[in-house]
Amino acid sequence: MLVKYQEKNEPTAPNLSSEAVQSEVQRILASDKFARSKRLRSLLQFTVSQTLEGHADTLKEYVIGTEVLNKPDSYDPRRDSLVRVLASRLRLKLKEYYNNGGSEDPLVIEFPKGKYVPRFQRREQIQNEVQKKLDARNAYSRGKFLLTHCSEGNLAEAVQRFAQAAQAEPDWPPPRVEHSTAGAFQGFLGYRRPRDTWPIARSQAEAALAMDEMSADAHISLGMFDAFFGWHWREAESHFSKAIERDSYSGTGHLWRALGILLPFGKLREADEELSKAGELAAAPFLEDGQLLAQYLSGRHEDLIRGTETIHEAGVTTGLSMGPEWRMWLRGCALAAAGRLPEAIQLLGAIEHPDTRTIATLGHCYGVAKDAERAREMRSRLEARRQSGAWVPHYDRALIAAGLGDSDEALGFIQEACRENEPWMVFLSLDPRMGSLRANPRFGGFVRRVLSGENNGTV
Repeated sequence: MLVKYQEKNEPTAPNLSSEAVQSEVQRILASDKFARSKRLRSLLQFTVSQTLEGHADTLKEYVIGTEVLNKPDSYDPRRDSLVRVLASRLRLKLKEYYNNGGSEDPLVIEFPKGKYVPRFQRREQIQNEVQKKLDARNAYSRGKFLLTHCSEGNLAEAVQRFAQAAQAEPDWPPPRVEHSTAGAFQGFLGYRRPRDTWPIARSQAEAALAMDEMSADAHISLGMFDAFFGWHWREAESHFSKAIERDSYSGTGHLWRALGILLPFGKLREADEELSKAGELAAAPFLEDGQLLAQYLSGRHEDLIRGTETIHEAGVTTGLSMGPEWRMWLRGCALAAAGRLPEAIQLLGAIEHPDTRTIATLGHCYGVAKDAERAREMRSRLEARRQSGAWVPHYDRALIAAGLGDSDEALGFIQEACRENEPWMVFLSLDPRMGSLRANPRFGGFVRRVLSGENNGTV
């Protein structure tokens, strides 16, 4: 006779016969660990037989207490914990049995924690599950390593690794949390089209919260989604606040509240206070890079230049970071904003593997320096990337046009960036590279549109 019962979400080996299960029970009962424990023997036999007969749904504390332990009808499990104690002892004894004399048994009987319904599995099924967990851990570990430097290639592979880990172990929250984090950074850094990456980051964060409602990092990802893509400012504030509540000794929530809420609205003093709080708590990934970004957007360019005089190729080797290229790019932006264009051009041109952000800033600098030929060369490089199928933010295209003094073209690209809900639009009013456009009424309209949360129904 085949096993009749399979509890929801508790897999049982297919085509497993009740005779095979009962034989396993007899092997267990004949072992030294169970020979002198009458109550544990009775609990095992009763729960197994009830399950095999299709009555697993009746295995509650009261039933076990009255049927196995001969408790009176007045038995109240809330006052008498003996059933729970025995079930805990049974789980422990079964683990001891399978770690010793039963290590070669073809079947394994387990009691999931908090339940009284046994689960029956073939030995090879358990081995397969262990291998799946190992595969999940290895994929997850590789993804975390890749996040120590958030280059475009690293983030793309990290997303794949976290997806593999989640597929191998669907009920394990961390891969989904990190998948959402990696996707959020792909969006924030402009490596992928916003509508292609942000919704995935949100869905992974929501899935993680469904498994662990206390996940601070999942709320960080959702806050980033609402701030940098949805422009849902109230919701973003709520998520960052929840992250701070759930992990009060971490600086991450304070960091992203500063970058995602306070800076876009020009609350520079309050943003500095939040960043200071972040620095006083446990190290927040991306903190130093975020502080440099805040210096740039708040006009403290000389501070930024002094703080990046030495940029080592090793960069930050622990935690999530943008790496040396990000800092070289920001230093170049600050040098240009401080009027030191030749130095900015030299630095930006020295970046070995420039991304679209660097190419656009270099083109902008060439334009401002009246080197239109090289500015157009940078524009051609961006267009070549677009032709190859790579995502190039319209915001970056607008920068070169602004540097060349073509306000109409620049504002046209900004309009497209607005339609795409590109993340850098939240910094539009603060970005010194867009300074030549600020007097144009259309520019002010785009700023208001972002800060009012108008997004053309994209989300």
